[in-house]
Order: sequence, then structure tokens, then C-alpha cells
Amino acid sequence: MDLEIKEALDNAGKTLAEVKKAQVDLSDQLKVLDQKKASGEDITDIKGHVEDSRKGLTELGDQVADLTKKLSHRGADLEGKSLGRIIAEHDEFKTLKDDRKARFEVKDVTTGSFGTIDLPGGVRRGSRGLIQPVNQALFLRDIIPTAATTAAVIEYLQESGYTNNAGVVAEGAQKPQSELDFEPKAAPMVKMAHFFRVTEETLDDVDGMEAYINQRGLYGLQLKEEGELLNGPGTTGRIDGLLANSTTYDSGLVPGITPVNAMDDIRIAIAQVAEADLLASAIVMNHLDAAALDLAKDADGRYLHPAFAGNTAWGLPVVRTKGLPQGKFIVGGFIGNTLIWQRKGIEVRRSTEDRDNFVKNLVTILLEERLQLETLRPEGIVYGDLTAAGGE
Repeated sequence: MDLEIKEALDNAGKTLAEVKKAQVDLSDQLKVLDQKKASGEDITDIKGHVEDSRKGLTELGDQVADLTKKLSHRGADLEGKSLGRIIAEHDEFKTLKDDRKARFEVKDVTTGSFGTIDLPGGVRRGSRGLIQPVNQALFLRDIIPTAATTAAVIEYLQESGYTNNAGVVAEGAQKPQSELDFEPKAAPMVKMAHFFRVTEETLDDVDGMEAYINQRGLYGLQLKEEGELLNGPGTTGRIDGLLANSTTYDSGLVPGITPVNAMDDIRIAIAQVAEADLLASAIVMNHLDAAALDLAKDADGRYLHPAFAGNTAWGLPVVRTKGLPQGKFIVGGFIGNTLIWQRKGIEVRRSTEDRDNFVKNLVTILLEERLQLETLRPEGIVYGDLTAAGGE
């Protein structure tokens, strides 16, 4: 055990013992004071003793408060127990109050229990609240426009073929006919959701617990949303994702060029989007592949792609995600080509009537949303393998 903590705990035990003794002494003196006052005797002397005892008890209280602050600031777990629990289990602390006990049960947000801790009657457990952890950044909604809808099914025409025969026409001559083919699409809104169950006591006793669950739940939902927007197969109950509406990367598109690293692949894919008469707006790749490009060096130890470290490649923003498999990448013309449809926003609901919640003092917190992805021209979403994720 940390020597500073051990010393503080020893001092706390001694001080608590002194507090108990001082309380008994003061109680005895007050009894004598009442007896002498009732018999008409002079009480001046005993009043002085009582006042001295009160001052001494006040000073001891200040010492207890000071020790408590020191222990709280340390805040560490000692030998598997919290400081609060060690003090609560101390013999002198247990006997400071009467035999009445206050029970405090801590449940996790599912159904497990961290155990039951007995605290002396009248003691209130302090809480520092909860600190929101730093989460992985989410980016797909930054590169794909979002729109609200009240429709249950998104119906649109996806371009499946385009032959551009526009040209110069002589006077009186037949105009050339271009071909534009469409495939009707009907994409039902997809529900994504999850829930937590937590005791009412936990929500009441732990500062910020409900807000913490809401924030963590919201992040968890959006994390899965990002993966579904990328990988959803478009089958019943699934999002019609980017990979299901993409075109295979053509590494031989640029004449005379054979890609030798990932930066070459990205540049050729940008050209492939342009070949489809669209403008590439962003790149999506696995975060480990992006890290490999950040760290790629030449024979002299100089970084090969200094601009890539700023989350750009060939002037386009790079989305680093866990939702795309390692070794794969997307270059997309997203603007004017893809749209995330959202039916209402993300809803957070709270219920005590779910299953046996009422009789068990449980609360269910539910988070859900309905959304779908529309892709008008799959040739503007180029998907393929990186030639060399590490650079050279």
C-alpha cells in the first residue's frame, strides 16, 4: 500500500477514535451540567469545560475533513477496494454511529452487480460524476449529404447506362441519339437501434449516469451506422450501402501507368471517377492503411507523402475508418450522387414499463433511428484493392 495513503488511513482511524471519545466526554459533561442546573448549583466551571470540549470536537471535525480531502484526492483503488470502502469498513468508523445501516447497491447497465456495500446510517456516498471518453471520430456524414424524409420507402431511378453521342450536326442532317438507361430502385427505410437496462438507483445516485448512457449509446449507434452505410448489402432490412453500389477499380485505366503504391491507386481512381463525368470529392480507407501511408519513407528516411498526414490525398479529404476492410479503398464522387435519407432524427426513449422493469426498479433506455442511402450513379463510387498499403 502507498505509504502516504497508509499514513492517512492510520491518522483517520486515530482521529475517528478521538472524535468518538470527545463525543462521549461532551455527552457526560452535558449530563452533569443539567444535573447541577436542576439542583441550583453554580455551573460556571462546568460551562467552561463544556465549551472547551465543543471547541476540541470542532477541531477534530476539521481534521477529519482534511484527511477526507487528502484521501479523495488520491482517489486510487487499494488492494482491490476503494478508499471510501476501506474507511467505511474501519472498526472505529463503524462504531462512530449507531447500528442502523444504509445499503447502496451498484448495478451495471445490463443485469450484473458490482456488489452491495454497507455504509453507516446517515452517511451519503459522494460521486464525482462520469467522464465522457474520447471516441473514434466518425466521418461519413461529413462527406455524404443528409436529407430528412417522411417516406417509409425511398423510390428513385438509378442510372445504369449512359452513351453520349452528342456531336456536331450538319444542317438538315439527322441528330445523333444518346442512350440513357435507368433502373428503378425502392429502398425501404432501415431501423437501427439498441437499448440499455439500468436500475433507477443507479440513475438517481450516480451523477450524470443517464446523460453518459445516452451519449455512449448515441456513439455506438452511429459507429454501427457508419459500417452499415459502407457495407450494407441492400437486402431486406439492410441499408443499400456504398460497396453494393460501386464500380470496380480499373488499375490500367491511365495509359502507360502501372500503379506501384497506394497513392498511385488513389490518383488513378480519381481519374476513373472523372471518366464517368463526375467529380471525386473524398477518399475512404481503413485507418491502418492510412497510417501506413503516413509512415512510408524513402531510402533516406524522408516521408514519401507529407501531404497525406494532413488527411488529404491529391487534394481530397481522406476518411479513416474501421468500417472498410484493410487493403481496400473507395474514391467517390459523393456530392450530387449520394444522399443519406433520415426519417426523423435519432430518438432516445426511456421506459419503466418494459418487461419486469416496474417490479425490479429498472429503466430501459432505447436509442433508434431509421435511414437509407441513395446512390444515383454507381460508376462514381470506385472501389478496389490498394496495390501497396505501406507506400513503396
